[in-house]
Amino acid sequence: MESAILDKYHALPDDLRREVVDFIEFLEIKHQKALVESTSLAHRRASLFGNAKGLITIMPGFEDTPEGFAEYC
Repeated sequence: MESAILDKYHALPDDLRREVVDFIEFLEIKHQKALVESTSLAHRRASLFGNAKGLITIMPGFEDTPEGFAEYC
């Protein structure tokens, strides 16, 4: 596969070779950004746990069956 790619690359004129190199660099940058974003997303998700501690309270009677819903329990 690599030799076929190199053969095609060497058959191109110089200006198209530069475009190939530019495209490869674009793909490398795109891949790096994707890695950073996925790492950043994982970090953000991990840091969310416990952030709302003490902000949410469950009122007494929360688990009681509401009126009119006894037949569904």
